[in-house]
Amino acid sequence: MRRLLRALPVVLAVLTVLSGVLAWLLRPPKLAVPERGFVLSGVTLVEPEGTRRRGHVIRGDDRIRELTPAPPGSGDARYAGSFVLPGLVDAHVHHPPVVAVGERELFALLFLRFGVTTVRDTGSALPSVLGRHARAVASGRLAGPRTLRCGPWLDGDPPVWPGARVVRDQAAAEAVVAELARSGVDCLKIYNELTPGATRGILEAAEQHGLPVVAHVPWGLPIELLPGAEVQHLMGLSLNWSGVSDAVVARYVAQSKQFGISHTPTLAPFARLRDLESALRSGAEPQHGRYAELLPRYHREVLWHPRRNVLMQAQMGMPGRLEAMRIAVRELHAAGVPVIAGTDTMNPGLVPGAALQEELHELAWAGLGPEGAWSAATWRAGQALGIADLGRLRVGAPADLLVFARDPTRDLDALDSLLAVVADGRLYPVEVLDEALDRARAHFGGWPYEPLSLALASAGIDWLAGSDGTP
Repeated sequence: MRRLLRALPVVLAVLTVLSGVLAWLLRPPKLAVPERGFVLSGVTLVEPEGTRRRGHVIRGDDRIRELTPAPPGSGDARYAGSFVLPGLVDAHVHHPPVVAVGERELFALLFLRFGVTTVRDTGSALPSVLGRHARAVASGRLAGPRTLRCGPWLDGDPPVWPGARVVRDQAAAEAVVAELARSGVDCLKIYNELTPGATRGILEAAEQHGLPVVAHVPWGLPIELLPGAEVQHLMGLSLNWSGVSDAVVARYVAQSKQFGISHTPTLAPFARLRDLESALRSGAEPQHGRYAELLPRYHREVLWHPRRNVLMQAQMGMPGRLEAMRIAVRELHAAGVPVIAGTDTMNPGLVPGAALQEELHELAWAGLGPEGAWSAATWRAGQALGIADLGRLRVGAPADLLVFARDPTRDLDALDSLLAVVADGRLYPVEVLDEALDRARAHFGGWPYEPLSLALASAGIDWLAGSDGTP
C-alpha cells in the first residue's frame, strides 16, 4: 500500500501530461484574426427592404464611420462593382458541449464562412464556458461572429434539460433573473415546464433588468400570457399539427399582434427532420446536403443518422408540422408580426452558417420573399437582440458586412457569390476562410480526432439510449 501511495503522485503527473498532450492534439488550427479597419470603394450598398446606393465607399473599424459616393480611385478597389449588405444574424443557435474539443472554434469559422456575423445562443448547460468563448471573439483572440447568450434554460421541476435553472414560483423568478443579469447574459430563455406564476415572475423581472425573453411556450399556457416575448418554433400554435385549421392560424396571428409577440419559426430544422424521417421510413440512407462534410464525421454517421441514433426518433412523428408552420409564417408576415431568422443549429442535419442560408430560402418560400427573408436575418433580428442599428448600413452601426458578386436580395442563389465578410470591422476574404476550413477538415478528419470522436459518440448514444436500444 505504501508503495502504491508513493507511486500515486507519479501516476497522476503522467496522466496529467497525457491529458494535456491529447487536448493539444485535439485542438484545431486557428485562423489568424486581422486588425480592425476596412475601406470598400465603388460598391453598391443594399439595405434589405430599403435603399440601394450605387458607386459608394464604405469605411470603418468596429463601427461604420463613412458612407459616401466614391470618387474615382478612392480606397481599396478589390471589390469594386460588388454588392455590400449587412451581416447575417442567426437568432437561435446552440454551441457544442465541452467534450467536443475544438468544435466551438469550428462553428465560429463556419458561421463566418456563410456570412453569419452575429449569433445568439438560446440555452447552454455551461454558460460560463460560452461566456469565455464570446469574450475571446469580442477581444479579437478568436475569429468568429459576435456571440450573445441567454444563459441556462429557465424551467420548472423537473426540468427538460440537465443544467437548466429550476424556477418554481414568482419569488424564485425574481432572484434567478437578478443573478443572471449580474452575470452578464444578453437574454433569458424560458422553457416547457414553467408554471404560470413562475413565467409571469420571469417576464416581470426581465423587463426590470432590460433583458429580452426568448420563449418556448410552457405547456398549457396560451401565448397571450407571454406579452412582448419572442416565441420559438411557433410553439403554442398547436399540439396536433396535422389538424391545424385556418381559424387556429388566424387566432394565433391575432393574439401575436395584440400582445406584441414576435416569432422565430426555425423552419430549416423541421425541413431536415422531415427528410430524415422519410429516409428512416423508406430504408434509404439519409442525405444531409452538400455542406455536411464540413463537420466531423460522427455528426452524419452517428448523431444525425435516424437508425443509428434512436433518440432522434423521439423528435419525429409530427406529420403536417412543416406545412402548417409555413402557412403560419406567411400569415404572421402578412399581418405585420415580426418574423426573425434562426436555425436551432446543433439539430440534426444543420451545418452552422449554411443552415441560416437554408432558413432564408424557407422564409422566402413561405411568403417573405428574398428581401423579407434578408430583413428577418438582419435589421429585424437586430431589433430583437436589442443592439442599436445591428443589421443596418448607416454611420455608427456595427461594422458587420457581406460582399457579394451578385445581389442576393434579388435572387437567393446569389448567396453562393460571397466574396468577403467583415465581422466587427475585421475583413476576411472568402478564400482565406476557405483555406482555414480546408485545414480544419484535415484536422477533424484525421488522427486522433476522427477515430476517437466516432468511438465516443457511438458509446454516448448507446449509453443514453439504454442497453436495449430504446430511448
